Amino acid sequence: MSKKRPRRKAGSSRSSGALVSRSSPWILSPFWDSVLFIGAPLVCMAAFLPMRAYFSSRQIAVFLLAFFTFGHHLPGFLRIYGDRELFARYRLRFLLAPPLFFLAALGFRSYEFHTLFLFLSAWDIWHVLMQHYGFMRIYDAKRGATSPLPARLDWTVSLCWYLTLILNSPHYSHNLLRLAYQAGIPIIPTPALMGVRRGLWFLSVGLTLLYVGYHVHRWREGRPVSLRKLLTLGIFVGATYVLYVYIDDFLVGFTVWSAFHCVQYYGIVWAFNRNRVERKRPVTALMKFLFRPSLGRVVLYLTLIFAYGGVNYITGMVSDELGLRLLLAFVFTSNALHYYTDGFIWKVREPETRQYLDIATARAADERAMRSPLQGIRERLRPLKPGLVQAGYLAAIVLMLAALEAGRSYSGVAASRSLVALSPRVGEAHFQLARALEAEGEMDEAMRAYRRSIELLPDSWEARNNLAGLLVKKGQLEAAIQEYHRAIAVVEQHLQEHEIASWSSLAPSLRSGEGNPALVYTNLGDVLVMMDERDAALRYYRRALEVDPRSVRAQTNLGTTLAEMGRLDEAERALEKAVLMDEHYVYAHFNLGLILAARGERERALYHYRMALQTDDQAHRQAVQAAIERLFTQASRSN
Repeated sequence: MSKKRPRRKAGSSRSSGALVSRSSPWILSPFWDSVLFIGAPLVCMAAFLPMRAYFSSRQIAVFLLAFFTFGHHLPGFLRIYGDRELFARYRLRFLLAPPLFFLAALGFRSYEFHTLFLFLSAWDIWHVLMQHYGFMRIYDAKRGATSPLPARLDWTVSLCWYLTLILNSPHYSHNLLRLAYQAGIPIIPTPALMGVRRGLWFLSVGLTLLYVGYHVHRWREGRPVSLRKLLTLGIFVGATYVLYVYIDDFLVGFTVWSAFHCVQYYGIVWAFNRNRVERKRPVTALMKFLFRPSLGRVVLYLTLIFAYGGVNYITGMVSDELGLRLLLAFVFTSNALHYYTDGFIWKVREPETRQYLDIATARAADERAMRSPLQGIRERLRPLKPGLVQAGYLAAIVLMLAALEAGRSYSGVAASRSLVALSPRVGEAHFQLARALEAEGEMDEAMRAYRRSIELLPDSWEARNNLAGLLVKKGQLEAAIQEYHRAIAVVEQHLQEHEIASWSSLAPSLRSGEGNPALVYTNLGDVLVMMDERDAALRYYRRALEVDPRSVRAQTNLGTTLAEMGRLDEAERALEKAVLMDEHYVYAHFNLGLILAARGERERALYHYRMALQTDDQAHRQAVQAAIERLFTQASRSN
């Protein structure tokens, strides 16, 4: 007589490919947890910080921001739209959130999206903190420590240390405050901010002593204490200090920090989805194929992540106005959707999350089926309540920020002075102060601020370009030419490293608002024209068009200079190309009209003059009207 095989409950089977047993304190295994979760900050620091000897900061940042930071949204989206049970549970949120975020991004008036980036920056802080806290709770739960007090202590200590290090990071605090002030938030007095910085240090140290004492007390009483959790916290705080505060190169520090956050996310999503597939839960065919223990599938998983990250990489290569706006709205939507959905699909207290991270076994589906119909209806309606509450407060925040954006009265000089006082060693702060002073006509002080910015940011071509522009206004043309040449040397170096095209919109909170590098060549050409060196000017205009073939200003100035040199056929062709590049560029129309009028083509000249009138520049309008009067005068004389 054959023996009957023992029967197992649905969903409780475990394939032989599993790395750990249910009783294991590890998520995957001792090695993989050390690499992907607990020690991920150390692994990323060891892997990427030495790259500074071979690559520039921007090259490292472009790679990490695109292929890690943006790419790590994809694993979460794979779960959202590939896990049928999860999708059925939150269907309305997953269907409505993407178009709402996209439309919200399109509704803001500026490419800078000050309030949206401030919103995302604050949400990013919350998001990464919650991921770290989640790992601490997972390791505690695997040791059986599930009481509320240690959870609250974990959260409080993590929050205090993270905020302390962010506000004591000169660059991070400067970038956040600059976004806040640009969004319309009132300027905070510098002494108050300095007091908050010091107070947070004392609070964090005091809470840490309390935290250590509590865990020593638990250990002496024989209650479970997770060393893995404590290691996770210690490494997280230490790495954040090194990358945010200690390292002078914040660009690399921030992006390496983001990379270890992403590595942890890759690992936890892989572990969770693999368990879902192994236990034969309802998932899509792609999920079944992708999340199986196989080196080839892991490589494919990472390839898909990097491919998705490439979408953000191309934003700096898009020239079409509408296309760029749509692409930036997509980038915002991806970020916002990632932050929003991760806030509720990974809660450790949820039975499904605990089950597939091997923390606890959820109730079987057939037990749910025993409930009454009324309980079933309540079960269906209950998930809507937190979603509506979340939608309500998110909408309130977005509307508040939109109101600030619409009604802001940004005082650039006052805000910039405050930021310089708070972070005097941050070159970006001096650069923004110089721009604000220049806009207010404070030329001498602006020049000093630009020079200080260059001392702290020697590879900033824009600071040198702007300083040269001020020298031109003061009549110091030779000094301006020298400064333009220094700026060009920086641009050429960046072009050799293929940085500029890919940099412009990867991390708006990190960049200095850089414009088009073709400006440097165009500006130098303009100064050479002023010095009657037109042949040299033509070379720089043509180089500007090599750097950026879409530069209508360089194209227009090239045609204008050719006309001044008497090369009218070449000038006409150049200016016709300029108006094709931008039909609303009034200066190209005006100069083309002058050439056509000189040749007696009055109708064509009049058309371009009328196009040139479409501007608020009163001096330009007067020049165009005078040209039109001359045109009619010549016509009347000829008749």
